[in-house]
Amino acid sequence: MPFQSRVCEGSRIMIVRAALLLLLVVPHVAFAAADPYRIGVDDILQVQVWSRPDLSGQVPVQPSGDIQLPLLGSVPAANRTPEELSAELGRRYGILDAKISEVIVTVLEYRSRSVTVVGEVKNPGRYSFQSIPNLWEILLAAGGPTPQADLASVQIVRKEKQADEAPTVTVDLSAGIEGTKMETLPAVRPLDTVLVSSLGGEASAAGESFQVLGAVAKPGVYKIGSASSIIEALAVSGGPLQGADLSKVRLTRPTPKGVAAYELDVKGHLEKGEPIADMHLKSGDTITVPAGRAVDVGTLVTRIVGLTSIITAVSSLILALND
Repeated sequence: MPFQSRVCEGSRIMIVRAALLLLLVVPHVAFAAADPYRIGVDDILQVQVWSRPDLSGQVPVQPSGDIQLPLLGSVPAANRTPEELSAELGRRYGILDAKISEVIVTVLEYRSRSVTVVGEVKNPGRYSFQSIPNLWEILLAAGGPTPQADLASVQIVRKEKQADEAPTVTVDLSAGIEGTKMETLPAVRPLDTVLVSSLGGEASAAGESFQVLGAVAKPGVYKIGSASSIIEALAVSGGPLQGADLSKVRLTRPTPKGVAAYELDVKGHLEKGEPIADMHLKSGDTITVPAGRAVDVGTLVTRIVGLTSIITAVSSLILALND
């Protein structure tokens, strides 16, 4: 074989070896670098028990970090990967029924990594992500900004601010997607609120409306006419869920100078008649009821419904007198 042919053949072999090495090593490195998702509080899980549909179904992760399952009762789920929880449930169910060979756990909703988007976007609401994306991708998940959006002053309201950090971060997105350097955007963290103001200086959630989010029976967007106070807003949204922390209800309100955030002790108001800050609702308000330790919500719901009935009766009496 001529010398030149031997060199070409040797080069070809080296290239093939290098390509095989990349195929073997690079995927391994890529997968090793990715952190597995760990289940969080408020996540919705799908539990599939092999050959036992009666034991399968959707379950929420409670504020305690546990899930409630048939036969097993309370099982710790938070901070475990779906694979780890699958193995643990398979072990526990296998003790009760030897025919159960496999349990598969998947995350249906990543609510522990959710972000609330309010103001001038097409679909304001709460959005969940397995891995929270950048600010522009979050806005696109909410349908994108409306023509009235003031992209020069988009605000990130921190749920939990770090030391020496402002509670609100203002970001200029007026250059658009193409003109924004994504690496310069501040990170959005779990349970933050993104507020998109209007060019007129105020933000609104789907027009003349307010939002109720968090640990209530029917979270969503409601017309201002359906409620005029925090108490009435909780009533129209179905009341707080078991475990709701009514001592730390959060009201987020857009203003011409930015966003104002209030923490309201609704529990103290209902139980002891303590004053509650800023009861009157305005368009664009977002009320968030956090989940906390288990409390006696039944009594509180009764009081909310009772107060709402009294308010309705008084309103009807005023209308009758005016007639």
